[in-house]
Amino acid sequence: MHASPRRATSRLLTFAALGALALTGCGGTTEEPSATSSPAPATATATAPAAANPFAGTKRFVTTDRAWTEGGLTKLSVRSAEKKVNTQFDTWEIVPGTGEFVTVTLAKDARVLLTVPIRGDDAPGTSGGEPLPASQAEFVTLHTQLDPRTREGAGFDLSFDGEGRVTKVQSLYKP
Repeated sequence: MHASPRRATSRLLTFAALGALALTGCGGTTEEPSATSSPAPATATATAPAAANPFAGTKRFVTTDRAWTEGGLTKLSVRSAEKKVNTQFDTWEIVPGTGEFVTVTLAKDARVLLTVPIRGDDAPGTSGGEPLPASQAEFVTLHTQLDPRTREGAGFDLSFDGEGRVTKVQSLYKP
């Protein structure tokens, strides 16, 4: 008696799956690819920009080595890192990445939001964890003036546009 409902359910699921494949066009084709066919150009062009700009269109958490201005553009030397919640102190723990630092360029209109310790603790009426806007020039100055140990322990959330330029820099609060 149990076989009949199982078969009916199995048939219903098979029918639904085949229907979904037919509607989405994922059912494949019966034509054999020609032996002389070349790779689709869309695939080649889709991967080329990603190789040239590995951060394009992404958000990354990084640590920085230095910040500077060159040719009217702000640049950062960064490498990927990891941030973990430190529940004991209700703060973040930054786990630096390994490997070489990579240079990234900020878009001319990139937003810079700074928290303690990057901006210092001199903003009256605000908490240290509140991200406050800063100019790119201020950011470079503050970053350069940081104690090396503070700079090494600082982390940043970066957002990148489709061309790999940084559109937003936000420092991670660390008391």
